[in-house]
Amino acid sequence: MPGKLEIRSGRAAWLRTLVGVLPATLVVAGCGAEPDATDGPAETRFTIGGERPATLALPAERSGRSLPLVIVLHGFTANADWIDRYFGISGRIDSDGIAVVLPNGTLNQEDQRFWNATDFCCDFYGSGVNDVAYLNRLASEAAEHVQIDGIHLVGLSNGGFMSYRMACESMPGLRTVVSVAGTTFHDPLRCEGARPISVLHVHGTSDGTILYGGGARSGGEVRYPGAEETVERWAARAGCDIGAAESLPRMDLVANIPAEETAARSYRSGCQDGLRVELWTIEDGPHVPAFEASDFGARIVAWLLATPD
Repeated sequence: MPGKLEIRSGRAAWLRTLVGVLPATLVVAGCGAEPDATDGPAETRFTIGGERPATLALPAERSGRSLPLVIVLHGFTANADWIDRYFGISGRIDSDGIAVVLPNGTLNQEDQRFWNATDFCCDFYGSGVNDVAYLNRLASEAAEHVQIDGIHLVGLSNGGFMSYRMACESMPGLRTVVSVAGTTFHDPLRCEGARPISVLHVHGTSDGTILYGGGARSGGEVRYPGAEETVERWAARAGCDIGAAESLPRMDLVANIPAEETAARSYRSGCQDGLRVELWTIEDGPHVPAFEASDFGARIVAWLLATPD
């Protein structure tokens, strides 16, 4: 599939395609449901964000420690509650000693939640909402409740696009981005001057919504780069030796795809300050892979916490 372009006749058709491929649970979750801030011990959950509330989840026992802050971003039409269950990251707060923020994108005129990430995805009605400022504000508010030791963004689809947008904007304190099925601006100049960070990109080769090899909509004038190009851009930004990429052991990440379906490529050689960039390619993987949340969440948190300062 690398190199294939997805070209559709217009925004409405593209939207129908995007929503149509998502599991029913994801689409239903996007229809106005809000995150349940009452899960878990009351003293570990706070509401931050003011008029755009988000949940901040902290370990029950903190003892004044500084904690990595993980901000989890949902995909188009979904919400914070759904993506929290999908990735399983807030279930790691006590075992891994992390703080987690679960925000919601805003609703468009069709009551679909979105992040204003790139020209491709997903402010389709031109609201111009400043999600960069919003996420930066949430990080600042979280710091009022706990001392933060670095920020990490984890996003699916539109949330992955938004995670890369924050990296392009050099979000203060950002150390890592984990993007599942979401890429970045097609024009690399939109990310010129961004601070190098560690990146993990996870993408299925059979993703029919955000194509592994890159794609376009609306006659081809609005485009996005493929998984490999996206990863190589961030590896180059970190000063990694692109030609020295190494293959890592294959993984079994997706329950309904046989055997060890995920190939991993790592860029570590020559990277500045110990940064690393990795691409996990899910062979025959769809847009929303059937991860087992406790396993995938554990892998993702272990990956981001292993990244050097």
